[in-house]
Amino acid sequence: MFFYFSRMKKLIVKYSIEFLVIFFGITISFTLQEYSKQNANLKKQQDGLKRVLKDLKLDEFIFELTLRTNTHQIQASKQILNNSISNDNYNLTVPYFGTFLNDTAIKSLMSTGLIEGYDNQELITDLLKYYRNDYDFVKDQSEGDEKLMFQRLEYVTKNFEIDSVSLNKKSNFGDLNMPYFYLSKEVLSKLQKDKIYRSFLNNIIYIKIAYNNFVGSALKKNRELQTKTSNQIKLYK
Repeated sequence: MFFYFSRMKKLIVKYSIEFLVIFFGITISFTLQEYSKQNANLKKQQDGLKRVLKDLKLDEFIFELTLRTNTHQIQASKQILNNSISNDNYNLTVPYFGTFLNDTAIKSLMSTGLIEGYDNQELITDLLKYYRNDYDFVKDQSEGDEKLMFQRLEYVTKNFEIDSVSLNKKSNFGDLNMPYFYLSKEVLSKLQKDKIYRSFLNNIIYIKIAYNNFVGSALKKNRELQTKTSNQIKLYK
C-alpha cells in the first residue's frame, strides 16, 4: 500500500510539473505573440504620425507661400489704385493662389481604422478638427479668390488690348512659370482709370485680407499640431 501511494505521488508530481511546463510555455508564447502584435501596432501608429507630420510640414510651406503671395497682391492692388500702374504690378494682380493641401496621411489612418487605436485621442481630435475646420475655411476663401480671378481676367481680355503673353518665372508664386501679360502704357493708363477694374482691385484687397486671416489661423494651428505630433512620435522610441 505504501509503495502504491508513493508511486501515485511521484506520478502526480511528474504530471503536475509537465502541466506547469506546458501551461507556462503556452502563456509565454501567447504573451510574446501579444507583445509582438502590440509592438507592430505601435510601429504602425508611429509611422502613421510621421506621415501626418510630413503632411503638416508641407501645409506649413503652402500657408507661408499663400500669405506672402496674397500680401504682394494686396500691395500691387493698392499701388494701382493710387495711380501707379506698370506691367509688373498689373501681372501681380492676375493669378490666384489655389489650395494644394495635404491630407493623404490622415485619410489613410481613418480608412484603415488605425486612428481609433491611439492612446492620445486628444491629439487625434485636434488633428481631425484641423483637417475638417481649418481646411474648409481656407478652401472656401481659395474658391472665392479663384472665381474673382476668372471674372477679372475675362473683363480685361475682352475690353483691353493685350500686346503679348509670355512665361516668366515668378518667385512671388513659388518660382513657378507664370503667364506674363504685356500691355502698352496707353492701355495700362486706361485700365488704371477704369471703374470696373478698380472695383475688382478693391475686391482683391478685401478677399485677400480675409483669406490671409484664415490662412494665418490655420498656420498657427498647424505649427501647434506639428509640435504635439512630434512629441507624441518621440514617446514611441
